[in-house]
Amino acid sequence: MVKDRYIELLLRSGALRFGEFKTKSGRLSPYFFNTGYFDSGVTLGGVADLYAEVIAERFGSQVENLFGPAYKGIPLAVMTAFQLSRRLGRDISYTFNRKEAKDHGEGGVLVGRSYKGGEKVVMVEDVITGGTSFRDMRPLLESFNVDVVGLVVGVDRQERGSGQRSALVEAAETWGVPTASLVTVTEVVQHLHGREVLGRVWIDDVIKGRIDDYLATYAGQ
Repeated sequence: MVKDRYIELLLRSGALRFGEFKTKSGRLSPYFFNTGYFDSGVTLGGVADLYAEVIAERFGSQVENLFGPAYKGIPLAVMTAFQLSRRLGRDISYTFNRKEAKDHGEGGVLVGRSYKGGEKVVMVEDVITGGTSFRDMRPLLESFNVDVVGLVVGVDRQERGSGQRSALVEAAETWGVPTASLVTVTEVVQHLHGREVLGRVWIDDVIKGRIDDYLATYAGQ
């Protein structure tokens, strides 16, 4: 299953860790996902193939382009476009944004395939916590008149967005498109709690208790 293979890649790469970590929102989380540790061709290729599998299943008849928000969405969009092209047997382009508009050369705020309007786009991200990236990118993509057909994340932390709904549910409602994740935090806990994976038990009863308490406080509906 995609989720089991992805969890194993997260553990092997060190991208998933347990302890105490301060998130961007200031919350103290008992787990942390840092996909910056997908830092080799083999690892990133394996991750991108899982994204491609999910995208092909959910959006394969529609998708023409993958959009990855800077910065961590960039390698995901590039590598997943390659894997998805192979899987679908047709060319899939990629695009990503600059943090600051370029004022020389070709200029502009986008890199990769230029949008002409009407492209069927799937946006890919590594992790969704509060949904900030999706909110920030919406005006940009709307300004290019593309047709966003789906949003896909690696890990859904299942935390509240700007309201009481989970950030991914909120994004689906706001954008009016289907969403998908490779794995949720709940699925990570179910897969790892009390089980030996890759030679060790990653989530014992103490760690699970901390995760349960955290989700009880911050999980969205």
